[in-house]
Amino acid sequence: MQTERSNDIYNPLETSKFIVNFELDFRAQTLRAERVITHLSTLDQEALIDESIKFFKWIILFNIALCNKRYAELLLRFFHECGLLLHKKQVNVPQKQRKQRYLVMFTMNGHVFTKTYNSIRELRADTGRKPSQIRSKPTSEVICKLLKN
Repeated sequence: MQTERSNDIYNPLETSKFIVNFELDFRAQTLRAERVITHLSTLDQEALIDESIKFFKWIILFNIALCNKRYAELLLRFFHECGLLLHKKQVNVPQKQRKQRYLVMFTMNGHVFTKTYNSIRELRADTGRKPSQIRSKPTSEVICKLLKN
C-alpha cells in the first residue's frame, strides 16, 4: 500500500475530504483529474499559470505514488495542452544515483522552493535546460540576496 499525506497532494479545489486508496483505482483518479481540469479550465491565464507552478512544485518535490500517478499524468497533459510546463515530460524522474549534489532554487512568479538533485540528467528532466544553460551561484551569494529582500 502506498499512501500520501493529504497536504502533500495538489488539490486546487481544496476539498477537505480525505480518502485512503488501498487499491490502484485508475477510474477514481481519472474522475478526480477531470473535476480539477474542469475547474482549471475556468481560470484566466494568470491564475492558470499560478496553478501550473503549484502543480510543478508538487510533482518535483514529492515522488508521486501510484495512488496519484494517473491523476498527475492527466493534469500534466492538460497543462501541456495549455502551453504550460512543456519542459516537463514525465511526472516522476527515476533516480539512478543516490548522492545529492545540486541544490536548485526555483523562483517562479513569486513562488520560491528548492530541491536537491542527484544528477544533471534529473535536473534537465525537470527544467528542460541543457547543462550549458544551467547557471551556478555560490550559496553565500544567494543567501545574502534573500536576506536583503
